[in-house]
Amino acid sequence: MSESLVIRLDAAAGGTASWVAVDDTGALLGTIGSGALAQAAAAAGARQVVVLVPAVDVLRARASVPLRSGPRLLQALPFALEDQLAEDVDSLHFAAGSRSDDGSLGVAIVRHATMADWLARLATAGIRPARLCSAADAVASMPNTATVMLEGDTASLTLPDGTSATVDTGAVPVLLELWAAGPADQEGEHEPLHLVAYGSEDSLATLGPALEALRPRLASLELRSLVEGPLPRLAAHIATSPGINLLQGGFAQRSSLRAYWPAWRLATIFLLALVLVMTAVQLAGTYRTRQQLARINATVDQAFHHVFPDAGPVADARAELSARLQQIGARGSGANHEFLDMLRVVAQSLGGTGNAHIEALSYRAGTLELRLRAPSVEFLDRIQQQVSQTGGLQARIQSANASGNEVIGHLQITHGGG
Repeated sequence: MSESLVIRLDAAAGGTASWVAVDDTGALLGTIGSGALAQAAAAAGARQVVVLVPAVDVLRARASVPLRSGPRLLQALPFALEDQLAEDVDSLHFAAGSRSDDGSLGVAIVRHATMADWLARLATAGIRPARLCSAADAVASMPNTATVMLEGDTASLTLPDGTSATVDTGAVPVLLELWAAGPADQEGEHEPLHLVAYGSEDSLATLGPALEALRPRLASLELRSLVEGPLPRLAAHIATSPGINLLQGGFAQRSSLRAYWPAWRLATIFLLALVLVMTAVQLAGTYRTRQQLARINATVDQAFHHVFPDAGPVADARAELSARLQQIGARGSGANHEFLDMLRVVAQSLGGTGNAHIEALSYRAGTLELRLRAPSVEFLDRIQQQVSQTGGLQARIQSANASGNEVIGHLQITHGGG
């Protein structure tokens, strides 16, 4: 279930406000807060922020515009309402709402300078609202029912068709009288009318007699005292009935990754950690493979230089050995083939041990003699077994003598029948 923080800006400049959290059903979460906007920003956390601005600064009107939505609709609104406004439309901001049954469009109008001031105050406090609505939009609109929200010297009046106005409290009885005396239906009868008035006990006591005078013309009259003030009632309604969002056109909020960061921060951290671990494992595997390859290449290089002591430094012992083997093979010597086969098996066996080194090598009459330096007799025995298991050769350890921490062994290799 999503949560919202509803912030109501005070009418007086100075950056103060009151706020309360609600869920998407309008149920209140926690207590009401009040103070500087920076405190409201701290209370917002990851919640969606809905800001209610003073209704007295927002004019509500209706316009007949054939365009359905989009930038062109917002461009057409000033021309559609220009004759109804006393101010220059270029200094005003227009926001479109929903259409009524007769096709007319609800419009909210506010000065550009006022909008800029509200947004600047919110930005300074670190608040980025999802919606910015007139407080009058948070006064419920119900069929056949007029709703009045009394606050000090002003009152917000919402009629059944959704039309709202903010007026002096003294003008409320006159407007309600005109509403109650509205046109009758085709049979000359009025629809049953209801009136609900919200306010503090003092404001209801002051206006109560004038409202009671309307009771004979109403199907019902309810006076409801707001002990905690109007904010809980306004927040509960705006959470379920969005109203007209003033953040349209030039004041529309641009999408920002920063707005989604709180929700995705933990997942992003875990993803980055996983990538780093996988990269480290891959690098470690590559490093080990390169080390093993380097040891094998060193063994091949050592064997190559024992066989060809006149070769000098070579960049690629494998390629050089292959070239020389081809040259020797081209001369067609059967004995050379036997020697090269033995040498190839020895190179493979020494590559698998990693720590044995050839000190001397000789080949006579089908027998290869090796003098090896190894860490232990077990290493010599392992080399003997690997040679004997490969290529039909037979290896024998002729001797093994200690030399410091190592062993110098003599290994004789012949063909299996030798």
